[in-house]
Amino acid sequence: MGLLDRFRDKPAPTAANVDTAALRSSLVDYILKVMTDKDGRIRAEDAVSAAATIVAERCIDAAANFDLRNHNFHPGSRVFSETANALFSGDTDKLDEVPAGSIIGILRSKLDAGTYTTEIFPSLSSVFKGFASRTGDPKDWGRVPLSVPEENRPYMLPIKVGYETRATIDEILKPIRSNKTLCLQIATEALAAILNMISNVMNPGIALTLAIETINGMMKTAPMTAKALAEGNTA
Repeated sequence: MGLLDRFRDKPAPTAANVDTAALRSSLVDYILKVMTDKDGRIRAEDAVSAAATIVAERCIDAAANFDLRNHNFHPGSRVFSETANALFSGDTDKLDEVPAGSIIGILRSKLDAGTYTTEIFPSLSSVFKGFASRTGDPKDWGRVPLSVPEENRPYMLPIKVGYETRATIDEILKPIRSNKTLCLQIATEALAAILNMISNVMNPGIALTLAIETINGMMKTAPMTAKALAEGNTA
């Protein structure tokens, strides 16, 4: 067997042959570390927003409509994708019809069912309509329209968080980087873990709405790139 044949026969990383629990734990630990302030405190809203933004970036990567790290869209512009919608919820706005492997489906299965009940999940149709109604609003650059109370909105700009965490997230997910759908799954499970962690310090319904609206919006937002940053193309 030649060298090329050996590479061709190498199995793609799957949840069965990779320690996905360790990767998920590493993601959670990293997100919490990044969100810890100088006094050792973590603001729940920023942790949820950051984790959701990371999920959105992995959704862009898995959808593969454009290169997450090197594209020609203006950062912050809205980019719609049927593939991303399918990864998000199976392209349905009915919670009871979302595929188990979609982002919403994974959240439903991994969140504590006694806390994150079906009743507190936001209406997906409202999430979609709320985002679409604010597309093009200059004040939303780098962030997404949110229906949560002002005091529960993140301080950190999601587009900035996505760019500044991307290289480390890439490194954490390196063992499965060729399986972008699995990367998205692990990122979504990490978000679910953080939502479970903060449910006693933040209203679960507000936290879940913040997470889902952020994913939906940021997966439809062109991310910041090194090229755009170097060219000053940042607003």
